[in-house]
This record gives sequence, C-alpha cells and structure tokens, in this order.
Amino acid sequence: MFDQSPRGMPIWIWGALLGLMLIVISTGGRMMPGDNAALRQIFAAQPPGTGVGAGADGVDWLPSFELGSLPTELQQGARDLLTRLGTGSSGRPVEPIAITPRLRVEVKELRPVADGIEVLGSITNLSSDDLLVPISAFELHDSTGTTYLAGGGASATLRSGESTSLELTVPLPEGRGLLLITNLPPDPPVQQRLIVVE
Repeated sequence: MFDQSPRGMPIWIWGALLGLMLIVISTGGRMMPGDNAALRQIFAAQPPGTGVGAGADGVDWLPSFELGSLPTELQQGARDLLTRLGTGSSGRPVEPIAITPRLRVEVKELRPVADGIEVLGSITNLSSDDLLVPISAFELHDSTGTTYLAGGGASATLRSGESTSLELTVPLPEGRGLLLITNLPPDPPVQQRLIVVE
C-alpha cells in the first residue's frame, strides 16, 4: 500500500527514472564513456608571441619544419603526406605519437577540410588517477610561427586507462608545416611535428 504511487507505479521506479534523468542532464546527454564532444574544437590564429611555443623573449623554441631536418626514416612518410594533402586526400602525420608522464596523444589522421586541416586522433590517461584534460592543453603552430588556440573552457575527465577522441580543426593555409604542442602541467610540454615543408 505504501510502496505504490497514486498512478499505480511502484515508487522505486519513479526514483530510478528520476535518477536516470539526472544522469542524462549532468552528462549533457552523453551516456557512453569516452564520447566526449569537449575535445572537438576549432582553433583560431592568435597574435604573435602567444602560447607555449613563444619564449619569454619573443623567440620561438619551435623545431625545424624543414623536411631535411627529419631523421631519414621519417622523410619518405613526410613526402607521402605532402603529396596526399596536395591532392585533397587524408594522410598520417610525420610524428603520430607524443607521450607525457600522464597522457598519450596519438594523431591518426590529417584530413583536408574547406577551412584548413582536421587533426584526428585520441588521448589516453596513463596515470592511475582521474585526469582532467582541458582543451587549452593543446595548441598548434605553423611553420611561419602563427599560433592557433581553441576558445572556451571545454575539458574531458578521463579515468585511469580511459581514452577519448581528439578532433581539432585548424585554419592552416596551404604549404605550411604544422606542430601540435601538448602542455598539461606539471608534465613538461611535448611536441609532435604533424606536417613539414620541403
């Protein structure tokens, strides 16, 4: 008698439905682990001297974007990527993986889009604790020194061993190299040369 609601449905079902509704609201409608739209962002060019790659004295410490500066074993892959991108096809980046003490960043594909390049990959939490990864941990630099940053405060929290997709779009002009810097303090920043130039 006391376990029935006025509509004939047990009260515990109403409680379960309310709990499920609160979960859906709190996750923004995403019920599947790893489906985190927060790390799908469009980056924009920033003023000179912005970002991790710009030294305090205004001199960049970015690596060389020249094809000849790559180890011999990476040069053919870099040429193949330039050819594929030149024909509007997708390709694999020059340096696909970067690892910090707590995070693995893998870029699997570079895809030309109308406004530049889409950087597609994943990130994985290597630590034994939950890890908050803000979109601000990622920045892109091109071979002319232009820095590209994402707006907003989006982030993803990854449990130990958990991965989520990384989809970054950058308005990269044709013929420029591209570097991804991951900076998640207290880990030191790591760099991945994605595209080099001849």
